Amino acid sequence: MDLYVLRHGIPVESSAWLGDDASRPLTEAGSAELTTALTALRDAGELAVDLVLSSPAARAHQTAQIAARILLSRLEILPALAAGLGPATFMHAMEGRTLPNRLMVVGHNPDLPMLIAALAGGSSLLHPLDRGGIALLHGELAPGRMLLVWTKSPSQIAQGA
Repeated sequence: MDLYVLRHGIPVESSAWLGDDASRPLTEAGSAELTTALTALRDAGELAVDLVLSSPAARAHQTAQIAARILLSRLEILPALAAGLGPATFMHAMEGRTLPNRLMVVGHNPDLPMLIAALAGGSSLLHPLDRGGIALLHGELAPGRMLLVWTKSPSQIAQGA
């Protein structure tokens, strides 16, 4: 299986947001940056998914909507990807599910670097994701059974890296 791990794009600053954190949306610049980066990866043949699973937080859900639109894939909200729940909650939610060969999860730091570390090994400090950053893992969706193929930030994608 190919697992794409995508951190939400640039949100409105928390100090400028009057609502609760879960409803904090992406900025227009964050939406534009994601659209450009995901389109570039798709056009380069580096990104194709059948299902996008998203945290219920507004900024992650908006990110997932952009990804699903660009990649022509299904989108599903997965409460287990909510900020602060960690990789064990996500892995438990995946038990017994029939998963596609190409899956994307959209969520938050530090949960996503912790998920990458749980699946591919190492410390979460070795797997940072910028806002809008994406990683590709390949293998069996189980602890220690995946290989980290690449990690890219939006700026690296823009530079063609």
